[in-house]
Amino acid sequence: MFANAPTRGRAASLWAGLLIGALLFVPGALGYLYEASSFAPGTSFIGILALALAATGNIPLTSTDIQTAFAAAGVTTLVLLIHLLLATAIGNDPSLDVSRAFLSIILLGLIIVSVPAVREGVMGEDTRITAAIRIVCTLFALSAIFSLAQIQPETASLGAKPIFPYTEPSFLGFSLPAALIFTMLRAPRLVRLVIVLTFFALGYGLGNFTIIVACVLAAATALPLSWLVAGLIVGVIGSASLDLSYYAERLDFNWATSTNLSALVYVQGWQMLGESLHKSLGWGIGFQQLGIVYTNVPASIRINLLLGRDANLQDGGFIMSKIGSELGLLGMLLIVAYFYTAVRSFLRLRTIAKPGVKITDAELFARACVVGYLVEMAVRGTNYFTGTFMLLLAALSYLVRRRVASGARPATRAAGQPA
Repeated sequence: MFANAPTRGRAASLWAGLLIGALLFVPGALGYLYEASSFAPGTSFIGILALALAATGNIPLTSTDIQTAFAAAGVTTLVLLIHLLLATAIGNDPSLDVSRAFLSIILLGLIIVSVPAVREGVMGEDTRITAAIRIVCTLFALSAIFSLAQIQPETASLGAKPIFPYTEPSFLGFSLPAALIFTMLRAPRLVRLVIVLTFFALGYGLGNFTIIVACVLAAATALPLSWLVAGLIVGVIGSASLDLSYYAERLDFNWATSTNLSALVYVQGWQMLGESLHKSLGWGIGFQQLGIVYTNVPASIRINLLLGRDANLQDGGFIMSKIGSELGLLGMLLIVAYFYTAVRSFLRLRTIAKPGVKITDAELFARACVVGYLVEMAVRGTNYFTGTFMLLLAALSYLVRRRVASGARPATRAAGQPA
């Protein structure tokens, strides 16, 4: 039995690396290569792959894991259906698309059922994923470099500045943080600085604010406070010699005068959130109905005038806008719970960043996934069903299972009882 342990550990790490790479790259690649309209097909496929690996014994699952997953999927489905029915009654909007909601609820159920398989595949006890995530980070960097060199496959996507395997650089930006945070925390301090500066330079070269935000988040998580202060001072001084007009435009949130579409999309997301909560009396307009039911916010009108068409109505620009608009106060409670967990994980990672503090690959990556999702939640997202969303659910499942997400403490043990 013991002789097979190293082989079993290597196999587990191989499957873990495959799942991580697939979740971060495949959903976007389907849009780039085959014009898939969302990340959902790729994420669903990888969920099915994880279930297949569990069914063939490559990922260990207990009957309790399976029962809990089906129970969670059932409860989620019931809650969303009841919420949708009441949202339909409150809004009485003829444009509400019930079939779209039903299909998405089925898809969400599939993803929830596959979460334990992804969790055990990526964050199981036998997995060692440092090497795999370093490779993933290297691929992110190469993707940006090849894009800058204009060496990448052709795509028919209408996305702005496609960067293989994503139809726009922002998708790389929200896919990057967890892997970047993990890689930096598994590296010596000086190497961490080199890594984050490399991605800063790539983000600047690509002219993408989301990648810059991902780098700021990773730096804030993994670098010493004194380095962060010094970096801020150097950045302020150095900004005088850099052309930052693009980023200044991105921070112009005056919808009446701004001509920057990214800034207008962000403002539109907040305006749609306020409009949805107001007209639904705080209940929400219904699952997957943002951009489907009638909306008439000022930023949307401005975008249409500048672009000649609507943009980002169905995704809200960032996930907080989408989930709050669609699920109302329930969605806002979920958002608050997420931010609470993200802050706790961020503080834990700040502790881990100090020399000599040990942590397993599983916990480190789980917390990095929770913190990294901040970019998608509050800065730039696309839809619910991204690979990073599945990793977030797997991470939360892992942390809850270990009773660390809520800060719960084990019961007092009798003298002599092992920890």
